[in-house]
Amino acid sequence: MPINTTVIIEAPPSVVRTVLLNFPSYPEWNPFITRIESPISSPPPGTKIKVVAAKTPFDPIIIENTPERFSWRGKMFAEWLFNAHHHFEFRPFGDVGENGETKACNFVHGEEFGGILAFLMSFLIGGMTERRFIKMNNGLKERAEADVKRGVVSYQ
Repeated sequence: MPINTTVIIEAPPSVVRTVLLNFPSYPEWNPFITRIESPISSPPPGTKIKVVAAKTPFDPIIIENTPERFSWRGKMFAEWLFNAHHHFEFRPFGDVGENGETKACNFVHGEEFGGILAFLMSFLIGGMTERRFIKMNNGLKERAEADVKRGVVSYQ
């Protein structure tokens, strides 16, 4: 059972992506994923990262890191028992600005569970997980929109 949430953010997709990939800033705005440790700032596919979400640490592997999508895959004990594919998408939305990029982003945040415990885990934590995703989305929206208003578009 997949979980998918969306929010329209009044910031270009590149700005939303920059905020999302600025892992050190997570404690300032992210109520769900409070820490990500990565050996590099924009980890390529195959990179193992450390994530703390809802006070639970785990070590997923990056699956995709493109301007349109960032995703990882994690597991509990063994992949056949329980695994999850977590994704973030940065979809252009609305009018195009002076830089040729849309002024807003349709941010999609989701997860799909797999393994023999997938149905049980979806049943037990699905609703709570969706609510946490929405809180994170709203924190990201607030942060990205504030950065646009302040003229901050890069953390480099």
